[in-house]
Amino acid sequence: MKKKLISYVTVLCLATAMLLGCGGDDDNTPQSCESDASAFQAALNAYMADPVKSKCQALLNAANEVLDCPGITAAQRAQYEDAVQGVTC
Repeated sequence: MKKKLISYVTVLCLATAMLLGCGGDDDNTPQSCESDASAFQAALNAYMADPVKSKCQALLNAANEVLDCPGITAAQRAQYEDAVQGVTC
C-alpha cells in the first residue's frame, strides 16, 4: 500500500510540475508551486521511510502548501486531498 501511495503521489507531483511550468519567484507563482510539489514529494518520502509525528506534520503542511497554489486544477486538488486523507499525526 505504501509503495502504491508513493507511486501515485510521484505521478501527481510530476503532473503538477509540468502543468504549472515556470514563473517568477513570488509566492504562489507557478515556480513556487512546482517547488511546493517537490517539497510534498520529499515530505512524503520522509514520512513513508519513518512515520513519526514530526514527519507526518511536515507532510500535511507540504500538502497544504500545494493546495494553496492558484494553478492547481480541481482534479489535482482532489488527488492531493485523497493522498493525505486518513493521515493522522
